Amino acid sequence: MKRYALFLGCTTPTKVPQYELSTRWISNRLGIDLVDIEDFVCCGSNQINLSIEAGLLLSALNLAYAEAQDLDIVTLCAACTGVLVEAVEELEKQAVRDTINKKLSTIGLQYNGKTKVKHISRVIYEDVGLNRIRKEIKRDLSNLQIAPHYGCHYLRPRCVSEGLDEPDNPKSLHQLISATGAIPVEYETLLDCCGGKTFPNSVDLAHHLIAKKLDNLQDKEVDCMVLHCQTCYLMYATQQEKMSEKFDRQYNVPIILYPQLLGLAMGADPVADLGLNLNVPSVDKLLTKVENEYKVRI
Repeated sequence: MKRYALFLGCTTPTKVPQYELSTRWISNRLGIDLVDIEDFVCCGSNQINLSIEAGLLLSALNLAYAEAQDLDIVTLCAACTGVLVEAVEELEKQAVRDTINKKLSTIGLQYNGKTKVKHISRVIYEDVGLNRIRKEIKRDLSNLQIAPHYGCHYLRPRCVSEGLDEPDNPKSLHQLISATGAIPVEYETLLDCCGGKTFPNSVDLAHHLIAKKLDNLQDKEVDCMVLHCQTCYLMYATQQEKMSEKFDRQYNVPIILYPQLLGLAMGADPVADLGLNLNVPSVDKLLTKVENEYKVRI
């Protein structure tokens, strides 16, 4: 299996450590070789708002670090994926790359355009494959009704999802969920934004975006929402208690990251291997359902 430089981003290690924990567990068992590069910095997504060149320079710095070890990058954050993939495209322009390399040369680095970037879900989908996933399943999750959430930056801009998904009609996460044995649920607000980018400036707008989707899911009576972006996780998971008070409606939709779902299906320990005890709202009800209703295949 191919080796990848693991790009954790800024938020996952500090706020959603269970995403990293579960990703490392499934990667180890699926043969995805993750290499840690200590010199990685922010992807540049926040700096772009102040200076496009500064944001591009940070992206190029990360790409150069990976290229120096002859590695492509695997990301966990959908926003990091989008920013780095766009940087790869922008740096295909020789004049732009020359300008950036002039700055990188001051610390002994150079980027030659060889590094590619993939989200972890795409690596699982394309490199591991659905058939291999099915062979690794130990727990029968066939009665779990799960709502997939793709996230904006996993699908757009077009260069991010090209060759994998149609942004207006994505299927890959549905298929990844199905491969675990669980049932992906169709729902009207599938492509709605989590509100992450609006949250700092308009909490009310973000809450209404979240509420629209959660209302939809609670009406569907899903067991959980599965996603693959730590920002989306934080928006849907950590805001439910506040929104229950704000809108006078009880929100309690468990939010699970795809590597956690896959690990659960593969027989991982929910706490030690996947960190599901860290998820909010609590996933205890879902885990009890799995323990009581589904047999573990030895």
